[in-house]
Amino acid sequence: SHHTPPLPAVEIRSCVGSPAAQSDAQFITSSSARTFRASLATPAHARLGSAAVPSTATTTRAFSGAAPEPPLESVLIANRGEIACRVITTARKMGMRTIAVYSQPEALARHVQLADEAICVGGPNSSESYLDMDNVCAAIEATGAKSVHPGYGFLSENSVFAERVEAMGVAFVGPPSGAIDSMGDKIKSKQIAIDAGVNCIPGFQGVIQDEDDACKVAREVGYPVMIKASAGGGGKGMRIAWNDEEAKEGYRLSTEEAIMSFGDDRLFIEKFIEEPHHIEIQLLADHDGKVVCFPERECSVQRRNQKVLEESPSALLTPEVRSEMCRQAAMLATAVNYRSAGTVEFLADKHGNFYFLEMNTRLQVEHPVTEYVSGVDLVEHMLKIAGKQPLPADLTTESIAKNIKGWALEARVYAEDPFRGFLPSTGSLLDYREPEGCTAFNLESNVRVDSGVREGTEISTYYDPMISKLVTHGATRDECIDRMSDALNRYVILGTAGFAHNASFLADLCRHPRFRRAETPTSFIEEEYPDGFQGVQLDEQETLHAVATAAMIQATRAEREVMQVGTSSDGYNSAPEASLFDAGAGGGDEWVVVQGLPGNDEAGEPNGTAYHTRIVDEDGGLVVEVRAMAADAGAVAARVRVGDYSWQLEQPLLEVEMDGVARVVQYHTPSGTGGGTRACGFNLGLCGAVLPMNVLTPKEHELYQHMLAPEVVDTANFVHSPMPGVLVSLSVEPGQHIENGQEICVMEAMKMQNVLRSPRAGIVAECHAEAGQKLDVDQLIVSLVSEEADLNEELAA
Repeated sequence: SHHTPPLPAVEIRSCVGSPAAQSDAQFITSSSARTFRASLATPAHARLGSAAVPSTATTTRAFSGAAPEPPLESVLIANRGEIACRVITTARKMGMRTIAVYSQPEALARHVQLADEAICVGGPNSSESYLDMDNVCAAIEATGAKSVHPGYGFLSENSVFAERVEAMGVAFVGPPSGAIDSMGDKIKSKQIAIDAGVNCIPGFQGVIQDEDDACKVAREVGYPVMIKASAGGGGKGMRIAWNDEEAKEGYRLSTEEAIMSFGDDRLFIEKFIEEPHHIEIQLLADHDGKVVCFPERECSVQRRNQKVLEESPSALLTPEVRSEMCRQAAMLATAVNYRSAGTVEFLADKHGNFYFLEMNTRLQVEHPVTEYVSGVDLVEHMLKIAGKQPLPADLTTESIAKNIKGWALEARVYAEDPFRGFLPSTGSLLDYREPEGCTAFNLESNVRVDSGVREGTEISTYYDPMISKLVTHGATRDECIDRMSDALNRYVILGTAGFAHNASFLADLCRHPRFRRAETPTSFIEEEYPDGFQGVQLDEQETLHAVATAAMIQATRAEREVMQVGTSSDGYNSAPEASLFDAGAGGGDEWVVVQGLPGNDEAGEPNGTAYHTRIVDEDGGLVVEVRAMAADAGAVAARVRVGDYSWQLEQPLLEVEMDGVARVVQYHTPSGTGGGTRACGFNLGLCGAVLPMNVLTPKEHELYQHMLAPEVVDTANFVHSPMPGVLVSLSVEPGQHIENGQEICVMEAMKMQNVLRSPRAGIVAECHAEAGQKLDVDQLIVSLVSEEADLNEELAA
């Protein structure tokens, strides 16, 4: 038995009793908070405790209406972020006392504020907090929690943790530890599936010993193969190999990721199914052996084996294939005496054949799409099953399949830079506004955002970079996708300098013709973005509307300044005499809109694309005339007719109707410009495209042609850290000749391994970092030179 000396009393904070939807809940401390004692085998700085926060007047919980008797008195959510918020929402609705755990940097996190109580479980690293089993179990004991919901990730699929929770007499809101152990081991689970009569992928049923063994087995199975971590999940510890060289690299990288993510380096190899679709079946199972399967989820839009978009149902499956998938998923659940929520994942080809991939013994990230199309709160049933309550008699696989409620789509919004190979991004959220009208959990709403962040939240290197899950629902697939596109247009996410997110990439996926046609095998992103994401490419009309909007914005800002002080923000009376709303027929505002930087480059070519615009009042409405300045002098200007136009000055969202098309446009001033009308222009977001706009008077544009070109810094001789993280290994040394694309090092950030490669051929002049070192973004790792003479000169210097 585990025993450590008792530590000083630990304070558990009680939460103000506001409804779960109120994210501004705060906590009380001192005499009105309950105090417990706990024993933890952790250093003093990582002990359970709470940071001081503003006190409030009351701790009375408020519920609307009389809640039924909860299945369990309380639940501790052994997780963080959006999934902790999601569980808290349903548990509070059911009348349960909710308990959050948090690491030291997250004392004021959203999930902490939503819970009735919160307790610190250690330092910032997951290994000393959310993954520290001793700390979490001590928190369970200290708070008197009657049940534990593990969420997903962290300890959710750890059979030892489930055993310890059960041994404490506390209900584990998940499957039995034996089922977790059986399905968590990918080698063991595949054999159980074969024995249960489930279709399985051909492969090697054993553990790969080393790189040479990986090559040998891969050749026997037949390339291409998938190298997978036996304890893996979430796309980690997985690599596709098409030849021996890739098999060796895949073995090395998968092993490192597996150790880091799961503490288990065992790998196995199976045949890679080409052009597969990733289809999964959500199920619920109770203590009486009843298994209910839900309509499938299609999760084929993936990047590096991590899901990006998920939808339900799938356009690929026929009712007959759906029925057979559900039957086999239920067979597997029965074979391991499963209970609670689980997901059986399959790979399906275009001919309707499907093969068992793995079973996730937890709630999935993408569970909201299933809740939309079934009308079932999965978390509620997980809690009821943990409380020994049976599934409702009228909830059956057949009844749900006959009444699929429209279509649902989920987009994973990540703090990652799609323009830099989707590298993780860090920073604080300066302006965070979820789409108006969305809810955290409400099946009556057609737009849902599950998030664990709010304005001011810091996205750090310690945890997964997910910002939120944006989910939409519609009567048809097209309506659902259109609603997603609109929600992404209205989703404002701005961070500190250098912060990036993937909303632009998500918007591009939603407008991609292949996605609209549902022609998306798991290779879709790799095939359609072979050179990475280059930004949303607007069509001709969209570009005209963006330029016209930029002119309207500048004219509106100039109008405001003239009304306020009679001059522009730079102190000169450079605003046009005719205003936006007082332009007579034949008169109007003239602006030059430059998409990109104004002026010319070193070769004398324009840095950006310039358009001459003129805003005129015509027949009681506004028209923006747009002409590309590079066009022939006699070219006829395009005419953009403006309908409704609504913008609160300097606010990030603008709504305008142009040529009969309703547009939602995002407007942002670059960091550090202070919102002035001249400084560095502004950025427009339209249909996912992010467009740097500089709007000038014709005179200003003329003068810019005489400006010196900006200095271009050559970075080809340097390899910098593209993100904060840890240098896992360095593959080169000073004096070594390297080729273009050769591996320089491996970095770990946000639980993923990233290989950095040489930008060109050359010689390593110096290594500026070493393995194990923590790196900041843009920190220099390796410098290169072209020739031996350059190397000698560099060394001499």
